[in-house]
Amino acid sequence: MDNGVLTHSLGTAREWPTVTVDAAVREHARQRPDETAIVGPAVTLTWSQLDHAAGCAADIIAHTGGAGSRVAWLGQNDVGYAITLLGAWRQRAALVGLNWRLPEADLAGSCADAGVTHVFTSAAFADVARAIAGDGVHVEVIDQTTTDPWPGHATAAPLEPAADDVAMVFFTSGSTGVPKAVPVTRLGFEIGVATPTPHRFDASSRLLIVPPVFHLAGAYWAMYGLVFGARQIYLAEASPKTIVDAMADQRVTHAVFVPTLIRAIVDQLVAEPRDLPEFRHMGYGASSITVPLLREAIDVLGCEFCQVYGMTEGGGVVSYLWPEDHQLEGEHVGRLASAGRVSIGCEVEVRDVETGERLPAGRSGVLWFRTPFMADHYIGRPEQSAKVFIDGWLNTRDIGRVDDDGYLYIEGRSDDMIITGGENVHPGEVEGVIAELPDVVEVAVYGTPDERWGRRVSAAIVARDPGLTEDVVVRHCKERLAGYKVPRKVTFLTEMPKTATGKITRSKLADTV
Repeated sequence: MDNGVLTHSLGTAREWPTVTVDAAVREHARQRPDETAIVGPAVTLTWSQLDHAAGCAADIIAHTGGAGSRVAWLGQNDVGYAITLLGAWRQRAALVGLNWRLPEADLAGSCADAGVTHVFTSAAFADVARAIAGDGVHVEVIDQTTTDPWPGHATAAPLEPAADDVAMVFFTSGSTGVPKAVPVTRLGFEIGVATPTPHRFDASSRLLIVPPVFHLAGAYWAMYGLVFGARQIYLAEASPKTIVDAMADQRVTHAVFVPTLIRAIVDQLVAEPRDLPEFRHMGYGASSITVPLLREAIDVLGCEFCQVYGMTEGGGVVSYLWPEDHQLEGEHVGRLASAGRVSIGCEVEVRDVETGERLPAGRSGVLWFRTPFMADHYIGRPEQSAKVFIDGWLNTRDIGRVDDDGYLYIEGRSDDMIITGGENVHPGEVEGVIAELPDVVEVAVYGTPDERWGRRVSAAIVARDPGLTEDVVVRHCKERLAGYKVPRKVTFLTEMPKTATGKITRSKLADTV
C-alpha cells in the first residue's frame, strides 16, 4: 500500500486467460458429456446437451444478425440463460440482461438503450418479448422443459473472439437514478472470471444461482459454474423455503446472497431444520454482515463466509473479505465491517471529495477504481460517462477509507451524504452502530428536510422484536456517536424498498417515510 493506494500485480493483466468460458464448456462436453451441467426449474441439462443447444442458438444468431448483435435474455433464472449466453458469445455477439420485473415500457426503453437486435425468452415471457421488441428485432422462444429446444436444428461453429468485442451489457440497479447500460468487453469479462477468488470452486462444486442473472452477481456466479465444470442449480422465484429445500435436495456446496436473505434463510432453518451436509461456502454482497448475524449463521449453517464488493460499472469483483477474516472474537473483529482487501489486478484510490487529492490510509474520501475488467462508458450517455470514467479510472461515488492493513471500508454513497448544520454524516457509519443492536434485521439511514439544520438524520429499521423502540435506538447511538450523527427520527418498517439486486433505495425512504 502506498499513500492509500492499494494494488496487486497480475503481470500483463490484459492477456487472455488460459481457458475462456465457452472453450471450457466445449471441453466439459467432450470429456464429461453425460454429467449434469445445469439443473433448471423444469429440466436438467448434461454438458453435451448444453453444448448442443448453445450451438443451435449460435446458428440462429448467425442467420439473423451475426457478429456484433446485441442478444437480450428476457426471463427468470433458468437454463435458457446459459444457452443464450453461450450462443451469443460463439457468434461474437453481446448478451444483454433484461430485468423481467420491469413494466413493458421500461423494458422497451432498455432494449432501445442497449441496441438490442434479438430477444431470446421463455414461453412465460413470449408475449412481453414481442411487445417490447422494436422493428427488425428477432424474438426467439426457448422451450425450457426439454433437453433439446430445437430438434434437428443445425449448430454453428464458434467464431474466434476479439478482445474488444462487447460480451455483456448490464444495467445499473437504478438505486441513484435511471438505470444505465454498461458494456463489458469479452476480454474484460474473461479476465474477471479467471481472477483468483476465495470461493474454492472445483468440478465437484454445486452452485445455487439465486441472484438474478441480469445483474453482475448472478452472471458471475453462473460463469464460475461453467468454467469450473460445476453443477449449477438455477432458482427462478426464490423464497427462504425454496432456497433451503434446494440447498438440501440438490446437495448445494456454494451460494451467494445479500445479508438480509441470509437472515431469512437462518430463520427458516431454525423454524424447519434441514440437514445441509455438503454446504461449505456462503458468499454475500451489497452490504457487510453484522457480528450477531454472522455468529448465528455460522452456528446454523456451519459453513465459511466470504464478502464480495463490486459494482456494475466495475465489471467484476474489486475486493474480497476472505473466510479467514470472518473472526467473531479478538482484535480483528472490526474487519467484519469492511469490504476486505482488493482483488488481484485491481487498484483503489481514496480521493478528497472536493479537491480530488489522493488521501493516505485512514482518511475518508471518494473511492476510485482501476481494474482490468471495468467498463469505460455508459451506452448513449456521454455526459454521465465523462463524470464517472476518467483517465482509465472509475469514480464509484462511494465514500470509504482504507486502514493501515489494506482493508477497505465502505461508508456510504457521496450522493447519500447528509449535511446537517454544516457537518457531514455518512449513513454507513450510523447504520453500523444501529446494526449492533441484536433485534435489528435491516437499517437504512437517510436525510430529511429540516428548517433549522438543513437536513436531519433519520433511520428506518426492520426489527425482529416489536420491543425495539426509538428510545432504545437513540440511546444506543448517543453512547457511540457524536450528537449531530444521532438520528432525530426512527421509523420501523416491515420491509425496505429495494432494487432487484437487494440494495435499499434511500430515495424512496426519504420520499415516503
